[in-house]
Amino acid sequence: MSDTFIDVVRVADMFADDTYQRELDIKRVDQIAASWDRRLVGVLEVSDRGATASPRFAIINGQHRWAAAARLGIAQLAATVHTELTVEDEAKLFFDIDAKTRALTTWDRWHARSAAGDHAVLAIERIAAECGLEVTQNPGPKNLQCCAALERIWSRCAPEVLADTLVLVLDIWPGETEARKAVVLEGVALVLDTYSLTIDNGRLGDAMSDLTARQLVTRARDMQERSGGSLTKCIARLLVTAYNKRAARGRLDPEAIR
Repeated sequence: MSDTFIDVVRVADMFADDTYQRELDIKRVDQIAASWDRRLVGVLEVSDRGATASPRFAIINGQHRWAAAARLGIAQLAATVHTELTVEDEAKLFFDIDAKTRALTTWDRWHARSAAGDHAVLAIERIAAECGLEVTQNPGPKNLQCCAALERIWSRCAPEVLADTLVLVLDIWPGETEARKAVVLEGVALVLDTYSLTIDNGRLGDAMSDLTARQLVTRARDMQERSGGSLTKCIARLLVTAYNKRAARGRLDPEAIR
């Protein structure tokens, strides 16, 4: 059974688990160390991983204070010690505490939810991995940096739409950074979801291949300036127009994009 108590913990026995912790902000550590006041440090939150773990205590809240203390050679800090937690439990507690104490970035939330086993996050990451992609905040030719957009697609559309969107975009615009941006992915997903019962994905791919992802976004911005509406919907309407040009029959109704 889990237990919680306050104790004094050796700084050397603590560590930050990057499974769910955000990347250490060195400038923030510098600021805390430069203005160190033991009266203002407060109490850290740690998880006791057990006597066989080394280091033993995973920091749930307070890694920057801990890093500043280590830099200053401070041997001990007060901490609320949680016992019998899994890594998933720690990640959830990290998320719950941090959400109340400071504004989390979208990536902080995603990282913590992934470590906590959030169903939607894990499903999205699995779909991306099956397409040879990774959901991450880091740039790269196989990286998706738009986790919020991916979750919007996952939440609003039919389950298979996210996978179909990624497959189409990778097939038609491989290596194009613009193709993996939120607005393009959401625009393609909107088309696939809106016309899920009638659209020919192969024909849509042919229509998409008539221009680059960058050209698509540029034309969508021009349309948005002329007629208004969201950029996502403008991208979707342009794709429908391109699709219809290739279709003698089975054309899509552009007015269905709402």
